[in-house]
Amino acid sequence: MRAFLKKLFFVLCLSAPALSAGLGAEVFRVHKTVCLEINERAASETKKCGINDCLAVKFPADSIFIQGVEITVKIPQAVASCRNTILYSLYSNASPVPTEKGIDYSGTEIYSGLYPGQLSWTIVVPLVKGNTIKTSPYADKTLIAEKSRGFILIRNQLAMKGVPQSVLDAEFEVGAKPVLADYGALKVKAGADAGEYSVFVDEKPVAPNESGLILLKPGKRSVSVVSDKFRNEARAVMIERAQIAELNLDLQSVAPAVRVSAPEGTKIFVDGIETAPESPLNLESGEHLFKFNLGGYEVTKKVTIQNGKSYNISVNVDATIKEE
Repeated sequence: MRAFLKKLFFVLCLSAPALSAGLGAEVFRVHKTVCLEINERAASETKKCGINDCLAVKFPADSIFIQGVEITVKIPQAVASCRNTILYSLYSNASPVPTEKGIDYSGTEIYSGLYPGQLSWTIVVPLVKGNTIKTSPYADKTLIAEKSRGFILIRNQLAMKGVPQSVLDAEFEVGAKPVLADYGALKVKAGADAGEYSVFVDEKPVAPNESGLILLKPGKRSVSVVSDKFRNEARAVMIERAQIAELNLDLQSVAPAVRVSAPEGTKIFVDGIETAPESPLNLESGEHLFKFNLGGYEVTKKVTIQNGKSYNISVNVDATIKEE
């Protein structure tokens, strides 16, 4: 029976060799390859492909939020009338990477299904494990593939001989769009000198992934950045689905800020060491002895300073005039 079949494939070729079904790689030739592109923000345009054409759906392989690809097929009336004459198959380890000039491909079949006798059909291809995609009566969820190579290849082919010429001449109208994950991401930017710090979301500690992103459910989040060397910062951040929210912080040091103002020519000593006036002085928390010399006058003052506080020390030399 198989010798009389000329299979029609909607071949969804992904890069995961581990998903191969063990049936062996097939080599096949198509009439032409039509390419579509999608990303996290946009669906593809709609194109037409014939019975023996391939459709390549390409997407960013490093996408954070794309968990699958949804392919919508408008089935010609002539094909819908010849029910169950066409099947589509999912392939793994497909090569080469499809281009509009490509006609020869190879891959291992891991899934196939028949098109129903209706005018439209949806194929959903999960690309990541742990996805939230569900099968519906109006969509066929195929096996899990991988997105490391960033493409899906679709191939059409007749499933039997003796079909009308109208079927042979028919064209499928096909479009694709991303299936987005139901979470967003937070990226905290605290500056090159921030050093180590901890991030808390809704009072729970979180850690970024390898891309520096914290994946979160959509909604308003309370974000706190805590560091031993900088003042704690708290912000309210809105997380939206499949979007990256950036939190840019200018962390303020918790070191005491000590500023000194004195008349010109005053010599300033801090803990016995002569110090040029800076704004502010770089001092650690604790008790410090300030001494100011101006001419024959000397002023000494002990000051206890604490992290996170600011101090202004002013030295005034004044002359009092009394008329008798």
